[in-house]
Amino acid sequence: MPEMTPEATRGAADQAGPAVPVFKPYTAKADFPWEELARDRSRCPVAHSEHLDAVQISSYAGVKEVMNKVAEAFTGTYSTLWPLTEPLPVDQQVFPSADPPRHTRQRKLFVKALSASRIAHMRPFSERLAERLLDGILARGTGFDLVTAYSRRISEGHIAELLGLPEELRERFMYLSTLTELSTADGKGMGYRAELDEWQAQLAGMVRERRAAGEDSDDLITRLCFAEDEGDRLSELEVASLIRAMIRAGNTTSAAALTNTVAALERHPEQKVKYLADIEGLTPSLVEEGLRYDGPALGLWRRCARETTVQGYPLTPGDRVFTVTAAANHDPEVYDRPDEFLIDRDWKELPPHLTFGWGIHHCIGVNLARLELETSLAALYRRLPGLRLEPGAEIPQVPGPVFRNWLSLPMEFDPVSTGAGR
Repeated sequence: MPEMTPEATRGAADQAGPAVPVFKPYTAKADFPWEELARDRSRCPVAHSEHLDAVQISSYAGVKEVMNKVAEAFTGTYSTLWPLTEPLPVDQQVFPSADPPRHTRQRKLFVKALSASRIAHMRPFSERLAERLLDGILARGTGFDLVTAYSRRISEGHIAELLGLPEELRERFMYLSTLTELSTADGKGMGYRAELDEWQAQLAGMVRERRAAGEDSDDLITRLCFAEDEGDRLSELEVASLIRAMIRAGNTTSAAALTNTVAALERHPEQKVKYLADIEGLTPSLVEEGLRYDGPALGLWRRCARETTVQGYPLTPGDRVFTVTAAANHDPEVYDRPDEFLIDRDWKELPPHLTFGWGIHHCIGVNLARLELETSLAALYRRLPGLRLEPGAEIPQVPGPVFRNWLSLPMEFDPVSTGAGR
């Protein structure tokens, strides 16, 4: 029997009934899912997915509509990382997993502890960290794993600097943060629950110690302990959960964004040539295009809290919703040539990608993420212009529907003289 063409397959599906999502990240996660996401976005941008047991939303307009309705119709208290059947414990409802007014209060106090100006003053540290890591990579030969030797070390270094983490705890905390990625693979995270709960308890103990020591220290944990708004302060458990969320975001999403951008640049040699010719001028737009084209998250979970519609699709309280950020960021209604990696897009003239969220849940760490990405990408390609993916290397994806990240990314480079590119 002859094989059906994609056009014939689509035609048969259309005759059989309403289109259903083909995105199946639990059982058939594609390394490069743009084609199947485009199919869902064009044929069923808002539709129930049996695979996810949720309403899958794939268009830019639909994802943005959910983000705009978070305060009135959707809740993150059941977790944005797992499709839980019960809300998270109240003390673990922080940032995207918190609803107003709790979220509003947390955000106000966090901004008091970590201002944009403080992040801006970290640039010299960020540049030194990248150079130090690259010195070590160059000293060890002409091959390395980008994920373990650079991307995670960049994120780990920034988070440890901000939080004042003792050296003996850094490896353990970063390991525990990577379990968050793996715990989303089955939608339940039960295999890692004991270790993640232990981490929460350890962070709570650290917070108690910092609060007892007084407010003389300038680290972020101490600042959060003593951040105050009209007499209101965060509880110890809230601070612990906020720190856990920050470590998770830094070591998971920021590191993944760096890895994904390098992978994309190496797979598009014409764009790499363009970048090497103007590293200083193109780094900001490279960062934004990397976040749009292959950001660190495929999507996030939410739950409908009251009757509403998304792009005309009716939702009732209790409905699970999965917003596919990766599909929204490739929407041709918003971006020209969306499935192409183009590092010189003019982002001043374009709608923002949704990788950092939208509305009240716009990422609070956006300035830190951009700083990390800008300094680490520029240093990497100044020092290692002959960088390339290791030929034939098997590169596995993190499993599950939430995160988009390579578990490793073996690289090699041409020998360079000491101090080259500085």
